[in-house]
Amino acid sequence: MLGHSPSGVAGNGIGFWIGLCCAGLIIAPLQLPAAALGTAFSYQGQLTESGQPASGLYDLQVCLFDSLVNPVQIACAADANDVPVESGLFAISIDFGAGAFAGQERYLELRVRAGASTGAYTALSPRQLVRAAPEAQHAAVANLVPWSGVSGVPAGFADGIDNDSGGSVTSIAAGAGLTGGVITGSGTLAVDTTLIQSRVSGNCVAGQYVRQVNADGTVVCGTDANSGGTVTSVGSGTGLTGGPISGTGTIAIANGGVGLAQINVAQVQARVSGSCPLGSYLRGINADGSVVCVDVPGANSITTVDDPADYVGDFTTIAVPADGLPIIVYRDDSNTALSLWAAKCSNARCTGPSTLSIIEDGVDAAGQYTSVAIGADGLPIVSYYADGLEVLKVAKCVDAACASPAIITTVDATTGVGTYTSLAIGNDGIPVISYVDETGVGALKVARCANANCTGTATISTVDATASVGYFSSIAIGADGFPVIGYLDGSAGSLKVAKCSNMACSGAATLTTVDNSANDVGAFSALAIGSDGIPVIAYQDATANTVKVAKCANPACTGASTITVVDDPANSVGEYLDLAIGSDGFPVLTYRDDTVGALKTAKCNNAACTGASLITVLDDPSGTNGGWYGSIAIGTDGLPVISYQGVGGTLKVAKCGTRSCQ
Repeated sequence: MLGHSPSGVAGNGIGFWIGLCCAGLIIAPLQLPAAALGTAFSYQGQLTESGQPASGLYDLQVCLFDSLVNPVQIACAADANDVPVESGLFAISIDFGAGAFAGQERYLELRVRAGASTGAYTALSPRQLVRAAPEAQHAAVANLVPWSGVSGVPAGFADGIDNDSGGSVTSIAAGAGLTGGVITGSGTLAVDTTLIQSRVSGNCVAGQYVRQVNADGTVVCGTDANSGGTVTSVGSGTGLTGGPISGTGTIAIANGGVGLAQINVAQVQARVSGSCPLGSYLRGINADGSVVCVDVPGANSITTVDDPADYVGDFTTIAVPADGLPIIVYRDDSNTALSLWAAKCSNARCTGPSTLSIIEDGVDAAGQYTSVAIGADGLPIVSYYADGLEVLKVAKCVDAACASPAIITTVDATTGVGTYTSLAIGNDGIPVISYVDETGVGALKVARCANANCTGTATISTVDATASVGYFSSIAIGADGFPVIGYLDGSAGSLKVAKCSNMACSGAATLTTVDNSANDVGAFSALAIGSDGIPVIAYQDATANTVKVAKCANPACTGASTITVVDDPANSVGEYLDLAIGSDGFPVLTYRDDTVGALKTAKCNNAACTGASLITVLDDPSGTNGGWYGSIAIGTDGLPVISYQGVGGTLKVAKCGTRSCQ
């Protein structure tokens, strides 16, 4: 049975003790350089067997652990075989290497077997704590040695100052061609062999060629079976540049050297140059690289949003904020109300219950000629005509549903102004409103608010003072940040456009007659800025009862516009027109078919609305009156959404299932 006694007194079995010795030093007048210390140290112990001092030859193993509880083995010294033990005493030299002792506690474990045995070792317990030795204690306080006591100091440090230090390096990153960074403590930077070729260390014998160079620089050779002569020069043919080369040089594809004209599109696919807009999917790619897009199929939906006993839905106007939930502002036109209301949809299709809120009650008979936009803060702002006072007002909602009391401001208090309002948000977040002043001969005016809430004193300018102008005004912000307005010149029966010279329209505007045919044109005008920055206007030819679209020739709408008849059926169409630019950049219109009392849409097939448009009867209430006061917006899903007044004075919303509403 094996055992041990830490003090050297034998217990049951085999015991041991450990001692560390050091020789004394004799200081002579002339000192010789001392040899560097190694990592080995002497180990002495006492073995007992069955309570008696052991004698004979024994094989010993010594291992190092980091603790007594849940220990981790650090290292083991080389086995000491056939160690002589006399009267229980033995001595060996142990070397665990340079990294075994790092300033933490270490425990020795001795394992023993008879020298003549080849069987397993017996581990003695408990493990013994290695105490600090004098040399280790000296090393622990080596940092207290004064600078003047250090020998062999380099010349740059002799005065105690690092002459080469220019700052403090906190980290080293691996730049192009290197790996290993970022290093904030210690580490190694190395060449990135995935980017930099190792030095080529091989070659091919005569008659062979280098077929491949490996990452480690070795080469793969192949037999040159095709060499039949000597190349003296290489020229650059069609589509290439860099030749002729008679020595060394580079052949490259010339800029523009390979294009659609140089490839056979029946065999080589031209670069894909298009994409499909929101609301459509990619169906194919043409040989020239253009894409074929098809609307994502979906069903149109029609929802009655407000249907009280009162007559509602006059002067509807719709906008879609960033949350994708439409907001509709409209008038309750009953004899007891005459008030301005808002409906906030609960989903993108406006199905399900909406939040209905009164913005201004009927004291001033509010809510004619409404126009809503989403401010820079994401909240609705509405311009309207208070017909009880005959003034222009603006209501700024303080929440997304306009449910809380709005900030209401009289923008132009002149009696007899404010009909046919249209509101847009400037690039600076300030609202700007076009409207009619009917106090005199009938003039087009613009009011630019003093701030985003339209409180305070607005800047009011007369844009066109010609008699009976400004009706059906529609304002948008041009690509230059200045407003552009489409409207009816009632005295001439023509469609006009005013391009402002500044954000407030306070200077002289550029006035252009866009369409002045023999017919009465320009009623129900609706203007938007195309994705190309050019205005496009939808309007009614009241003589022919048709829908027209004019695409301006430039951002100011001067010069000859492209005019197209979009819908010219046997029926009378074009009342209550509105226009939006679809997710594909093509206009989409909503209007009323007055003959059958139906709501229609027209989807243009290009940005100018030339050619045949896709005409859809969206809501046809079986020959009864509907489709009044239509207003259109494009949802965040890329699909049109339209508010309008239905049969019997109801507020309705139609959500298109496709971009074309078909």
